[in-house]
Amino acid sequence: MLATKELGLKVAQPVNAKAMDEAFGPLGNQRNIVRWAFDKETDKGDVKRFEIANIGHVIAQYKGENKSGLVSVDMARPYVEPILKNKKKAELLKAKMQGSSIEAIAKAAGVAVQQATDVTLDNPVLPGGVGQEPQVVGNAFALTANKISAPIEGNTGVYVVKNIKTVKAPAIANHAAYVEKVKAQSANDASRVLPALKNNAKIEDNRLQFNY
Repeated sequence: MLATKELGLKVAQPVNAKAMDEAFGPLGNQRNIVRWAFDKETDKGDVKRFEIANIGHVIAQYKGENKSGLVSVDMARPYVEPILKNKKKAELLKAKMQGSSIEAIAKAAGVAVQQATDVTLDNPVLPGGVGQEPQVVGNAFALTANKISAPIEGNTGVYVVKNIKTVKAPAIANHAAYVEKVKAQSANDASRVLPALKNNAKIEDNRLQFNY
């Protein structure tokens, strides 16, 4: 760190990369740096200078390899923290949602009752810009008429729903369109076969040894 200050150089934030990555942080496609970092001859603390087109030179230092399969707390925080915060918010909202009627529950939570019409299980979208809420819609269809649900954690909030009326879909004379839809979905499912075979096979990946 002292040497970089004396030379007027800037120390960039550490970059985390996997063995087969092409990109190296903000530098973009720098496969040569990644390959050097995972080379068997590279040891912890090693330093190497790389010439980068349109940038100049980058002096990289190898900090180490994480073989445990786990990430550090600092790396996991940006992903986990929003999930935990939303869970806590959901608990607080659920505690507020008390009452014997949908109107009383809405008042206790400080929100207004909104009505959703023409909602289907095939397209579980709630109106008003809420978006996809399959768990909320599924719970609504499971309720008998005029029954109120318990608080439901959805994708964008916590909901309490009341089933006013369920209309049974009319009988379909021709199911050809639905058959084609299922066929298309099944065709896409075939792409899952290769990952499943890889998971059950013992594979030694030697691609890192080759230059490309």
